[in-house]
Amino acid sequence: MKLKRRLKYYLLRLFRLKAGPHQIAMGLTLGFVPNWFPTFGLGPMLSVGLAKLTGVNLIAAVIGGVLGAPIWPVLFLLNYKVGSLILSEPSKVNDIEEVDYYEAIDDTVGVASGSIQYITGTLVNVVLSSLLVYLSIYFLFRRYRLNILLKLRYW
Repeated sequence: MKLKRRLKYYLLRLFRLKAGPHQIAMGLTLGFVPNWFPTFGLGPMLSVGLAKLTGVNLIAAVIGGVLGAPIWPVLFLLNYKVGSLILSEPSKVNDIEEVDYYEAIDDTVGVASGSIQYITGTLVNVVLSSLLVYLSIYFLFRRYRLNILLKLRYW
């Protein structure tokens, strides 16, 4: 019950923001971007920095940063999978249990074969997810913002 209440609170807060659809969509999008990289807990702070640097909605950026933090291992795995598809070589990481934070540091900073695969996948995933998040959030806020607020009130 507590999780449902917290979710409702943050959704209400997000949909009541006094910003336009573009500002909110850009905030969520830029807030989610650091989650594709191994930031080791600094993702939300990087989201705030990106929001201040670009002038988008700060609260939306924080929400975007916090939403992606728990799924970081899945994003790490997707970076390898997409990188292996683009480079036409077998993926260095094949299962979520193989995701390791120390390996992420080596593959992000180093120039080993796995790091090229990881960085390629990361860049592609950042671009594709940013387009997808921006377009879907922009459309949602532009078209259904008031309807969603009314439904959240009685949820």
